[in-house]
Amino acid sequence: MNHSHPVSAAVRYTHRPCFGPCTLTVLAMLLAGSRAPAATIYVDNLRGRDICRGTVSEPIGRVSGPVRTLDRAVALAGPSDTIHLANTGRPYSGDLRLFGRRHSGIAVLPFRVIGNGAVLSGAKPVPAASWRSVDGLWQLAPRRKGRFLLLRDGKPLPRHTLPRNGPAPTLESIPDGHWGVWRGKIHYRTSELLDTGIAQLAIATGDCGITLFAVRHVQIENLIVQHWRLDGISAPGLCFDVVLKNVVCRENGRAGLVVSGTSQIRGETLELTDNLEHSLLIENYGLADVVDGKFSKPPTLSP
Repeated sequence: MNHSHPVSAAVRYTHRPCFGPCTLTVLAMLLAGSRAPAATIYVDNLRGRDICRGTVSEPIGRVSGPVRTLDRAVALAGPSDTIHLANTGRPYSGDLRLFGRRHSGIAVLPFRVIGNGAVLSGAKPVPAASWRSVDGLWQLAPRRKGRFLLLRDGKPLPRHTLPRNGPAPTLESIPDGHWGVWRGKIHYRTSELLDTGIAQLAIATGDCGITLFAVRHVQIENLIVQHWRLDGISAPGLCFDVVLKNVVCRENGRAGLVVSGTSQIRGETLELTDNLEHSLLIENYGLADVVDGKFSKPPTLSP
């Protein structure tokens, strides 16, 4: 049974740089004069085309309209731009990676990602032909080893822990409807014939839904990040003034949000629920300041 853990703030590890209003005003004037005005890049995973420039939200012609993938949007984006996702009802399958000055903003004009309630998913369907029946259990051998997450009809299936150095799993060792990992393979117990395609099964494939590194003055809002092998959102270092607003990170293989290095993240109406190991993981000198947070596990502080 999950419990909600409202959190007002996590432990602060590092000093906040102190800029006065005059400093920010001068900085904004200098940066604003050094490049073209901030732009909005529209993304639509149903009607978009990556041949487009993403300058308009509606398809107009062959090369005028939204882009289709997050990779294309990130490649087109510059400082203080906005990436605007259409909520088409279909999850976005690619991850989002923001790095350095190009994907940063300034205090008065942040780099923004507006999700409009869209879902960023790392789940990939498992073809029926990939399953093998072995001694009453169904066996799957993913190409990528390490952490696994098995889903059915868009929800994680319960996992049964198998001894790493124990004997091969048997029908009796795994409860019905559960799955376990042994020697790099998934073993799933069900009476259904998976090789007929009767079940809608998927596995988490990508590592992290959103990766932030060395970015400043970034705002991500109204987005759902789910079903990634490791983390929903990871900030491994050098992030400053990053704000997550109305963001949900759920059902990921390790943590909903990881703040590492010297990164500083602020969450406003942040939901980190049903992630397998951690809701919020803070490592090294990371800082997380959360207001109106919903957690299914208390935050984890790691040296």
